[in-house]
Order: sequence, then C-alpha cells, then structure tokens
Amino acid sequence: MAKSIKYVFTVVSITAFTAYLLFFGAQSKQDAANGLSVCVNVILTTVFPFSVAAQLLITSGICGRLGRIIKKPASVLFGLSPAGAGLLLLGFIGGYPCGASGAAELYDSGQISKSEAEVIISYTNNATPAFMINYVGLLLGEKTLGLVCYFINIFSALLWAFLLRKRTDKKPGSQDISRNFSFVSAVTKSALSALYVCAFIIVFSVVSGAFARLDIPYISRILPALFELTTGAEILSASGYGARIIAAALCAAASFSGLCVASQVFSAADGAGLSPKYYIPGKVFQAVISFILLYLIYPVIRIDFFSK
Repeated sequence: MAKSIKYVFTVVSITAFTAYLLFFGAQSKQDAANGLSVCVNVILTTVFPFSVAAQLLITSGICGRLGRIIKKPASVLFGLSPAGAGLLLLGFIGGYPCGASGAAELYDSGQISKSEAEVIISYTNNATPAFMINYVGLLLGEKTLGLVCYFINIFSALLWAFLLRKRTDKKPGSQDISRNFSFVSAVTKSALSALYVCAFIIVFSVVSGAFARLDIPYISRILPALFELTTGAEILSASGYGARIIAAALCAAASFSGLCVASQVFSAADGAGLSPKYYIPGKVFQAVISFILLYLIYPVIRIDFFSK
C-alpha cells in the first residue's frame, strides 16, 4: 500500500511539474534565472572558494589537527574523533553542503568511522555567518538580527549533536591520507560539487516559484522556504505575518535549509556509501528549536543596542 501511494505521488508530482513548465514557460524561465543568479552571486563567489579550502584542510589532515584543539569537549559532549571535531568547526562556517562533502571525504580517507560520518552529516550542514548576516539579516531589516539567527542555528545543531553523542564509533580505519592531498583534486572536486549545487538550486527555484504563484494562504508563503531557502526566504519575508513570526520562521527555515540542500547532502552521502538517516529528523528538530528560541527572545532583543 505504501509503495502504491509513493508511486502515485511520484507520478502526480512529475506530471504537475512538467505541465507547469509547458503552460507557464515564461514564469518558470524567470524562476530558473533567479536560481542561476543565486549560483553566480553566492555559490560561485563564496561557497566554491571555501569548498576548495575545506577540501585542502580535510585531505591534508589539518582538519584533524584543528579538531584536537577541542577534542576533549567534542569527545565528551558529541562523541567525536579529532577529525570529526575539526569538521564540526568547518561545518559552522563552510556553508551548505560543506558538512556532507567533508564527512564523505573524511570517511573515504579513513579519518572517521562510518557511524561517525553518518551522524555528523546531520548537523554540520549550516548557513555561513555571511549568509545569515548579509542575506537573512537584511530580509529582517537588521543585520545583527541575522547574526542572532546564526548563533541560534548553531546552538540547535549542537543540541542535536549532543543527543546523538552515543551513536558514533570513534575508531577510524586506515589514516593514510597523504595519497589524497592534491590541490588539483581539491579544485576539481569542489567545481563538480558547485555544479551539482547550482543544478539543485535552479530546479528547486522553479518548484518554489510554482508554489508561490498558487496564492493559497500559508502554502504559497511557507512551502517555498521548505524547498529552496533563498527564494523561499524572500517570499516568507514579504508574507505580512508579523515581524516576530517572520523572524522566527526565517530562523527555522535557515536551520532546516530546505529540500534543495537535503538533495545535495543525500547526493554526497550516497556517493560515499553513507546513509543520511539522521539528516531529516535532525533538521526538523533543529528548525523547531530555532523557531521556538527566536520567537521567545524576539521581544527582548534590542536591535538598536546590537547595531551600535
């Protein structure tokens, strides 16, 4: 029965998407162009260069050395090895989907175990501080409010990491990583990853645009953010639901990161033979925590104080 329902849902979704492309060609073209603009102005200019740096940090073993700085608290609180602790730090500043590609690379090079890689994937894919401040913050009318959202996102990710601390096996396999270190390889892998990211963004931008044009209360304003964050965040910020609700919803959306990022994470995990079984539950948990926390503290946040 479940398989039949899944099949029917798949057929209906594909048919509806194809029909939208056929009958609303101009609109879908504009949505795709908006997605391409995000790729050019965000992915290729900020995410791609850092992805190269992250690849070099991981394959050179520097990631593991960085992790030794916080190895004791990371081991006790989150059950992570030094390499996993290093990826935890990278995942908080590297952007989507740095955590997934990094976990796959660490597992492939034998620096972390399979169980640790599968766990760490679920909480190391986060928005960069720059994205939260310069994009989400501007949508909310105050950059420092975007910074508050960023720290709430990190807190919710760490809380999920704490809950999964006993599900990791910190015994890695072979740690001969010198064979993997290559600048050329880092650039080519990052370029391929950026291409995948852009492809997902363009497709999900079209999907988000389609739902936004339905003009159905809640659905047309909330669902786009569940599909693709950047397009959905703009729609959500203009929804008129009230400043407090919008701020909390945007904070939650950034924490969840959208099905677009989830697809990128699943692709990276599948390529390394890893299961992303903790990812969706983790992101839902993190989004709920982020929404609640920002909603509760919003009345006492003094934006004028932060801006000074």
